[in-house]
Amino acid sequence: MPVRFRRKRVLIICVISIFINIYLIKNYSENPANNRDDISNTEIKIKNKRFVDKIVHETTTATTTTTTQSPFRTVREEIVEIDGKKLRKIDWHDYELIDRESARKGLGEGGTGVEPSVQERNSPEFKRLYGENAFNAFISSNISLDRSVKDIRHPDCKYKLYLAELSTVSIIIPTHDEHLPTLLRSIHSILNRTPAKLLEEIIIVDDASGKEELKAALDTQVANLTKTRIIRLHKREGLIRTRLAGAREAKGEILIFFDSHIEVNINWLPPLIEPIVLNYKTSVCPFIDIIKWENFAYIAQDDGARGAFDWGMFYKRLPLLTENVQKPTEPFDNPVMAGGLFAISKKWFWELGGYDEGLDVWGGEQYEMSFKIWQCGGRLVDAPCSRVGHIYRQFNPHGGFSFGDYLSRNHKRVAVVWMDEYAEYVYKRNGHMRTVNPGNVKKQLELRKKLECKPFKWFMENVAFDLPRYYPPVPLPPYATGEIRSMNNSLCIDTKHANEHATFGLDLCLRDHQGRSGEQDFELGWRQDIRPKGRELCFDVPQRSKRTSIVLFACHGMRGNQHFVYDINNYHILHVATRLCLDCDLESRQVFMEQCNTKNVYELGEIIGQGAYGCVFKSRNVTTNETVAIKKMTILRTGDGLPTSVIREGALLKRVGKVDNDNLIKLKEVFNEQASVDRQNIYFIFEYVERDLERYLKMHSPLDINRIRNLTQQLLTAVSVLHSHSIFHRDIKPQNILVTNNDILKLADFGLAREYHEHKVFTTVVVTMWYRAPEILLSSPYCTSADMWSVGCILGEMALGRPLFAAKSESRQLRRIILLMGLPNEDEWPQDSPIRREAFENYSQPIITLERLIRFEDSCAFELLRSLLSFKQSLRPTAIRALEHNFFRRTDHTLCTVTWSSADIAEATAAVPNLDAYTDGDFKFNNDDDQKIENIRSRTNSIDAGYYYQSWSSPDDGQHMLTIDSHISSVGGDVPQSPIDIVSWWLDSPQ
Repeated sequence: MPVRFRRKRVLIICVISIFINIYLIKNYSENPANNRDDISNTEIKIKNKRFVDKIVHETTTATTTTTTQSPFRTVREEIVEIDGKKLRKIDWHDYELIDRESARKGLGEGGTGVEPSVQERNSPEFKRLYGENAFNAFISSNISLDRSVKDIRHPDCKYKLYLAELSTVSIIIPTHDEHLPTLLRSIHSILNRTPAKLLEEIIIVDDASGKEELKAALDTQVANLTKTRIIRLHKREGLIRTRLAGAREAKGEILIFFDSHIEVNINWLPPLIEPIVLNYKTSVCPFIDIIKWENFAYIAQDDGARGAFDWGMFYKRLPLLTENVQKPTEPFDNPVMAGGLFAISKKWFWELGGYDEGLDVWGGEQYEMSFKIWQCGGRLVDAPCSRVGHIYRQFNPHGGFSFGDYLSRNHKRVAVVWMDEYAEYVYKRNGHMRTVNPGNVKKQLELRKKLECKPFKWFMENVAFDLPRYYPPVPLPPYATGEIRSMNNSLCIDTKHANEHATFGLDLCLRDHQGRSGEQDFELGWRQDIRPKGRELCFDVPQRSKRTSIVLFACHGMRGNQHFVYDINNYHILHVATRLCLDCDLESRQVFMEQCNTKNVYELGEIIGQGAYGCVFKSRNVTTNETVAIKKMTILRTGDGLPTSVIREGALLKRVGKVDNDNLIKLKEVFNEQASVDRQNIYFIFEYVERDLERYLKMHSPLDINRIRNLTQQLLTAVSVLHSHSIFHRDIKPQNILVTNNDILKLADFGLAREYHEHKVFTTVVVTMWYRAPEILLSSPYCTSADMWSVGCILGEMALGRPLFAAKSESRQLRRIILLMGLPNEDEWPQDSPIRREAFENYSQPIITLERLIRFEDSCAFELLRSLLSFKQSLRPTAIRALEHNFFRRTDHTLCTVTWSSADIAEATAAVPNLDAYTDGDFKFNNDDDQKIENIRSRTNSIDAGYYYQSWSSPDDGQHMLTIDSHISSVGGDVPQSPIDIVSWWLDSPQ
């Protein structure tokens, strides 16, 4: 072998050996407790040829993406090309810190809340600390300065890589009389969770604090911290100039402005500053999470929004755009920053002139900075993977300034310099601002000209293009104004001019008690939020649980937690997101969200109907005095909740309610209540109708032909609407047909109704027996034609004043149909029926005909009735076709109309055939075996009640036979023979 090949081989072996040794040493040192197992496992891997090949490949091949597996984490990096440059991106996560923090135990760890005891809440120390800080400083004092927080970023943020070369940062924290442990926790969280190589310094700028603990004690604490220093101002300057003082001292390439009561989250810095490194004119805001003031729980505020303003110069938020939602980890354009927390290149900050030094204290600076960033060629974005928690105080505990109305002056100054003609909308919304002196703005206007900044119209059309839709320059009037009064008491909601995050309750209504003070005048705005009149604080429901309190929160106009609607029918104020209603406790005077309780609005009266599940009550709405019908069902709850039948009926009623048809009963609403531990009361509220068809017939019988025509047409209209929406009723009977005083018919009770489609088979045991179609009695599947048979029965009953087919059992019901309508031929008999036509051959001649039984003034009515009662389903018309029948063509009845003469009546009432032929009852039909007999017994109810089964083995052919012993001999005793008596006998003798 040539020497050069031996040398190359030796070199490769040496390289492999070096990597193996490095791997073993690293494996041993990183997990010494398990070194024996780790080494043996490693040796096994080394024997694997693919493992050796992988090491050789990684030492000789240049790749754009490198992954190195440690025993605990996968360290990742990649090469990307940006603007023609190849840049390296790495994983900046500090996994050792993450592991340490996840193992921490104690108060508030993992960002959990800490609830003080009642004794602690009532202590003087607790009250003192709350009064000085406007948050629960008592709890803050007991939580570790190095506490861990929960990683609440979007899951995909954990896999993001950022530029390996990032700029250094100076973090500027202005403070005035801050609670010392809270300030120190802010600093500790930054030091703990910020890569040391990127952190240049933390600058605490003390704005002339008066607390002793913020002097020597703070100096001592800071002296023990790395990269942290204090700048002290000798007189109170306010937030804006305090930040400027810190910015002037900063050494880092990027300035980050924070408040003094924050906690940064995991890997917060790289996603915040990478956009600035890529373009120094980009400014970036983190997602601001909430540290709850009452218990210091660290929670997400929401899934993000875009900053904005209204024309009263209040900070607002706009919903994310679709492309922002689709890329939940990517920075997105933000028209206006919230102002408290953001990062900006030091170079760009000073090119923009820093903050306008003419702005006093605080307020308006976020608009000034946002407008000039955008209008002067920069960009402002939010970084979803950078999360920083922030405490929102309950009130301002630090008192006022000697600067007068600085807030109006600041806003006027921003409007004059940056908003051009749009400033007029600000003045119209804030009339006093026209006379406010903004001070000398010459320097700011010259800066705008020097930087060649765009007009505000460009900003409104290209950056905040959807702002007018949510916050129109010309305000829209509110939906409603006035007090919010308890229905059962003279108590009103009173917010008592409380500040943001405050809860509120009831108090005596000011309208009834003159001389009292309070805040009881509210607006339900066009954005469907509720606010004290003239204020920018709205009712906000932060949680979705029952009896949750309502708080005052800055109105954002995005609905969500602040979306309320007023139900004018039930006097309910409904919170849309939770489907809960505004409620109260009159004794404690608390106001909260609770399940909407419509029952309290109704007064149950007499029972007007009764069914298998419950009763129907005539009821009264006590607030509107409207009469309604309430169907109350007491249901046994199962592990799966309410029975499917109840849910299905409610869903069908809701669907039917969307159909605008006067012939279908209207469902007004549904509500429920707990009846007992395992039972639930369900209430369906319907429009009230005076009577059902059964009572109507008793009142008006016999009906004239015009009433029959009118009611039949309305019934067919209702059925046609249902069928056109793929619903069949399955229980059409007089008790389910309601008629108003004005003869308006309404089809009701959808307890058995179903949606149908071609692949679904429905049970046959439906429809009250007297109105059940023959194919259902013969165990055929249900279809829409069965509803049409029921309509025919109703039409016949309206003519007779009594049910057409009244029998005592299903078997006799079927026989009664055949005795009146005649035995159908083979083609008309259902082919899938287990009962053979031959069983009824003795009934081939009808005992009485429809012509003898029913006398219509209009023969078209009889023609329609005969078609509806066709034994063969396909011969029955659909509801729509039936409505086209000549019976309903009032202008011309020549096609059907006849005049009944005495001769016609005599012919129609000819002698009735002898019934003796029908009194013997042995019907026999062949069956394959005993099993088939049992199947018939189980499949059909039509012969259970009226027949007696007997099976035996025939000695002749060995075939199993089924004998049905008919009881027709008891059909009614002596059957009369005269034409008049036969009709009375049929009607008065239900079989």
